[in-house]
Amino acid sequence: MQTALARWQEILTARARQMDEAYARLGRSSADFWDRRARNYHRSSQRVQSDNSLLLRMGEVLTPESEVLDVGAGTGRYALALAPLVKHVYAVEPNASMLRYLQADAQASGITNISSIASTWQEADPALRADVSLCSHVLYPILDLDRFLARLHAATQHTCFLFMRATSFDEISDPLWRHFHGEPRCLPPGYIHALDVLYEMGIYANVEVVSTTQSMSFASLEEAVAEMREQLILPEDPKIMEELRGMLASWLVERETMLTFPLPQMPNAIISWRANG
Repeated sequence: MQTALARWQEILTARARQMDEAYARLGRSSADFWDRRARNYHRSSQRVQSDNSLLLRMGEVLTPESEVLDVGAGTGRYALALAPLVKHVYAVEPNASMLRYLQADAQASGITNISSIASTWQEADPALRADVSLCSHVLYPILDLDRFLARLHAATQHTCFLFMRATSFDEISDPLWRHFHGEPRCLPPGYIHALDVLYEMGIYANVEVVSTTQSMSFASLEEAVAEMREQLILPEDPKIMEELRGMLASWLVERETMLTFPLPQMPNAIISWRANG
């Protein structure tokens, strides 16, 4: 019988193979993916509402004296929202472009209790510890998930939180991938696969599936074309771009002056467990 970890790795291997083949056709690799997308990611994820489901759940265990470990902090969406509520936030993020946005926003807001740590979690200082840990939309490409989670568990004094998709954005855009690549998109793992790995590790986590607002939005059709060209790994061929533009023009809907996909809500899962005690 296949283990949960082997299943997770099988999903990642198939997806990586498909994406590497698509990048190879362009003479590129995925190495600078987040450098190219940092600006759009920052714009689409910078606002966290006070009724955010994940923040509300974390608020149940946080105190003004809590220290928080935000692993894969990105441009600081949660680190910046949590900082006013706690003693300190350790924001671990390997991408320099992402960290620059986090640091600039912290400075502009007068936030001084965030430590930016330029590192992957696997290579971060083993001495890092916090009361509460958070990993939001980070785990999808992690091949050795059991080691990653074991280290997160060990570094957390009270509660670990994972935030993961139940439905991938790539599942929504799969018809576009099929159109241009002639095959179904290999989807990333979802929360249920991570939950299986946790169970296999002897960690019996709580799960709550919540609906969140679709965050993928664009200021213009041209911005949508540029972003989706990256997402779909397409060449800058005028004919292909015109074809993509036509498909997006007929598919995207306007909400609050922004163009977005016709699914306004996305299901996500809050996974949490007591790490110690």
